[in-house]
Amino acid sequence: MSVTEEIKSRLDIVDIVSETVSLRKSGRNYAGFCPFHSNTRTPAFYVFPETQTWRCFGACAEGGDLFSYVMKKEGWDFREALEQMARRAGVTLEDRRPQDKAQVAAEQKQTDLLSAAADYFHMLLMHAPEADHARHYVRERELTDETLAEFRLGFALNGWDKCRTHFNEQGYDDQDLLDAGLLTENEERGTRYDRFRNRLMIPIRDVNGRVVGFGARTLEKDGIPKYLNSPQTELFDKSSLLFGLDTAKRHIREARQVVIVEGYMDVMQGWQHGFRNMVAQMGTALTERQLQLLKRYTKRFVLALDADAAGAKATLRGLQVARETLDHDVEVRFDAQGLVRHEARLQADIQVVTLPEGNDPDKIIRTQPELWPQLLAKSQPVVAYVIEVLTRDLDMGDAKGKTAVAQQVIPLIKDIQDPVERDHYWQQLARTLRIDERALRQVRIESKPRQRQQPRPPQRGAIGEPPPPTLDMPPEPDMFWPEEAQPVVKKRLRVRPSDKYHREAYFLRQCMKYPEMVRRVNQLLQRMEQGVVSAQDFALQEDRLIFQQIMQIAIDAAFVAGEDLCDSLDDDVLQSRLQVLRTLIPEPPASLDKLPDKLALSVLQWRQDSLEGRVQEIKLLVQEAAYKAVDEPGSDVLHLYQQQASELARSKVLITRAINSMSAVQRRRAADGGGYGRLQK
Repeated sequence: MSVTEEIKSRLDIVDIVSETVSLRKSGRNYAGFCPFHSNTRTPAFYVFPETQTWRCFGACAEGGDLFSYVMKKEGWDFREALEQMARRAGVTLEDRRPQDKAQVAAEQKQTDLLSAAADYFHMLLMHAPEADHARHYVRERELTDETLAEFRLGFALNGWDKCRTHFNEQGYDDQDLLDAGLLTENEERGTRYDRFRNRLMIPIRDVNGRVVGFGARTLEKDGIPKYLNSPQTELFDKSSLLFGLDTAKRHIREARQVVIVEGYMDVMQGWQHGFRNMVAQMGTALTERQLQLLKRYTKRFVLALDADAAGAKATLRGLQVARETLDHDVEVRFDAQGLVRHEARLQADIQVVTLPEGNDPDKIIRTQPELWPQLLAKSQPVVAYVIEVLTRDLDMGDAKGKTAVAQQVIPLIKDIQDPVERDHYWQQLARTLRIDERALRQVRIESKPRQRQQPRPPQRGAIGEPPPPTLDMPPEPDMFWPEEAQPVVKKRLRVRPSDKYHREAYFLRQCMKYPEMVRRVNQLLQRMEQGVVSAQDFALQEDRLIFQQIMQIAIDAAFVAGEDLCDSLDDDVLQSRLQVLRTLIPEPPASLDKLPDKLALSVLQWRQDSLEGRVQEIKLLVQEAAYKAVDEPGSDVLHLYQQQASELARSKVLITRAINSMSAVQRRRAADGGGYGRLQK
């Protein structure tokens, strides 16, 4: 994860903007008067929690992320904004050493390999004859094709070197496969073989949708272990990941709660039935990093774990971590259902639902989906659940057992700030243990020496920035799959959000090497009545600044070398991003006659992606404004948004026409064997 992404993952743009702008809830988003231009009639400034972005639909017509907002609002340069936001987020800024840059390159190479592996396993599941029993298994679990595609479920062939051979042929060596956790090495025998064999492959993605590892379920009746995860790598750390968070985060915000389950199948079954605010713990107890990730989207957690003893113990471990992790500077009150919320050491409402004996979320949702929300509604507050679990099988004639229970529950009770709530649980514990409350209050709690925890440095590469492409453009399926599978592959492999980052990174890399391309691309765009490329076209703040610097150097020099850019960028964060662009994207071919067309089409495609998102935003705003216009007939908000919608619709038509035109030109040139005059390196 880059340092900017780490900062944005810890801060909420709604909180930052709310300090200087009066925001009101408007559907899923927040609206207010733009702080960058004078206006007191139309609240045309919007903050989008889901994407952590802002946009003014009025006179400014600008938008961006957290960094672009504070830079514009405070007049800071990038370094000032970085330092201020890092201090607020508790992120330590460190200079990157040369070996760190090499590590970043290695981690990005792993990401590309793992993504290719997920596609490889997925196509095997869908088409390989050897995967028939795996397809039978997913049918038995009643997973639809849509779910299989969404989570990219796959199958690992039952062989010792099938995966190894496939990716060796793709140019990856054994060390690459070992680093990514796809290969296992027996040091005593000196042999290497596929880690995953004859297993259902479940890609594990980080919060931004990058594949960082796999969970592999055995398909053998007595297969051991039932689930085999990727080993610990630079990218795969179970304590820092939550399965399904990348697809669930928007729904968590909408539901205002997250449901934490134990299994991958639980999450997939929930997603399939419309319960999409679910994540899985990766087979571990809740950790500090996982809770910090979830707190960005909600402060209400529901732990829905199996009713067996192991589930209960895992729950208690998770609650203990929660007590030590979540701070206590925000009051949390009772909710509408009378569920108690901790106010002192918990900054969240953690509740627990006990599932019926012999059931797990997957089974309940699959067989009785209507029961699932009913169970969640019966979730218990933390203290009540702990009392119930610890006393469920307690012999009430065992005095020492009662003391042991009291010593575990009393610290939780003492953490409650509200005296009425605290007294309530003193009474509940006393009644449950059948002892006098005064005696209970005299129980001595054995204090354990507490180790001082050192703050963890930002985890770079574990979760975060979208990987640049390792090919000229986002990988096409043609290079991996046989010709007969092409129609199916192209139907199933959908464009992902990261493709936009791929195209932007690809464009920047080529501009760094061939600045003449910028002029040629802009000429092509202008011929099609499209605006020239500007810094605002890029999603990442670092990329915007790098593009600006490329343009400045290109004006003064005949070429832009990596060294020139490094010398001109005095910020180590920008240099780190520059190193990623330089190292991870291969050099283009010597023949550059078709490159301007290709780059222009790439720009149009990523603009189309951005435009589609804005179209969806403005549609929602028009709908909301139309409802309000009935009560506020004098407001001009609806007219403003309708005007914006019309302009976006026109832009969408123009850009679609331009893309079609560019594609037709490329097809004609490919057929004729013609193109631009060749540029020489």
